[in-house]
Amino acid sequence: MKSIKLFLAFICLGAGVFAQDTLIKNSGELLTGIIVEQVDGYVSYREELSEELTLIALDQILLIKQANTPAEVLYKNDTLISKNGAIIPVKILAISPDSITYFRYNGRIQSPTTSHHKDFFLIKYSNGAIENFSDFNSATVLQKDQLIALAQSDAKVYYKTGTGVIVGEVLLGISSVMLYPVVAGITIACVKPTKLDNPLNPNNALLTSEPDYKLAYAKQAKKRKSKDALISYFSGLAGIIGTIFLLLQ
Repeated sequence: MKSIKLFLAFICLGAGVFAQDTLIKNSGELLTGIIVEQVDGYVSYREELSEELTLIALDQILLIKQANTPAEVLYKNDTLISKNGAIIPVKILAISPDSITYFRYNGRIQSPTTSHHKDFFLIKYSNGAIENFSDFNSATVLQKDQLIALAQSDAKVYYKTGTGVIVGEVLLGISSVMLYPVVAGITIACVKPTKLDNPLNPNNALLTSEPDYKLAYAKQAKKRKSKDALISYFSGLAGIIGTIFLLLQ
């Protein structure tokens, strides 16, 4: 029994020694050690077995991962769209004449990845800017799967459910105690959206020039509208049921 206790104590001690915090800098550099404090826009940390503290500004850090706690992601995702239509959320670190270096966090700390331009169709930065790797104008040379991937990505960001739909669904939810508005609420949620254009969408012109883009955008927009409408409807319904319940107390 004594030997088992000693063994468990050794395991616990080892876990404490080897548990480290991790910082990922904007350059992609990975730093490990012990985070001492995070305050006033700075993180102070020290390397294992060292007493010297190093200060790093938060705006120079992509990710903070302290041992046994969830990661704190400090960047907004850029989006890589591959030639086969895959949509990959990443943080672009550098672009050279023939390659892209990016950092991707999917629950596991890993070093930055460098890939050739030929593997990708375009980059959509978090600020809406686009880096196109085609040799020709994207509006005339996009493949169907690329248009669909681009449309789905754009719709998730730029399609906004109309205020009238939201307010109408809430009111229908409130009046659903009389039953007949239920059908109207579901019908509104299922109707395809008609207003798709958004001046903030950098690919807004593709809605009129590319049918495949418009179709994929409309499908994604309908999913967004249905979700928003149903959430609004049931919010109104929950509100009136809650009110009736309180009045009956």
